[in-house]
Amino acid sequence: MNKKMLTIILGALLILGFFLPYISFFGQGVSGFDLVKQGGKADVYVLLLSPIAGILLLVGALNNGKYVPSRGILVLLALIGVLYLIIRSLIEGGPLGAMFKLLGIGYYLSLAAAVVLAIYNPKE
Repeated sequence: MNKKMLTIILGALLILGFFLPYISFFGQGVSGFDLVKQGGKADVYVLLLSPIAGILLLVGALNNGKYVPSRGILVLLALIGVLYLIIRSLIEGGPLGAMFKLLGIGYYLSLAAAVVLAIYNPKE
């Protein structure tokens, strides 16, 4: 699979994961979009990093690899946006095991897409 197709797929997964349940508890799911709508702090801006990076990666890949800003910066922003929930939980002293049980399919989909974007970088 070439770099363009991989970036298109993973950018779309970053966007899709944002609208799927980020947090699941007692059968109820809260998407990243819901977290942004409910939030009033600076948290919402950090949570928006991953879908915005996904959109810019998707547009850049469709524009023959002309990314604004560079692909590496976009991948870093996507990783920061996705890992923010876990990092914030660790800073606040929350139990990490309980946090992983609460995370939903959307979060894991976004995390997997961001990690693959960061690690797998084919030449063509």
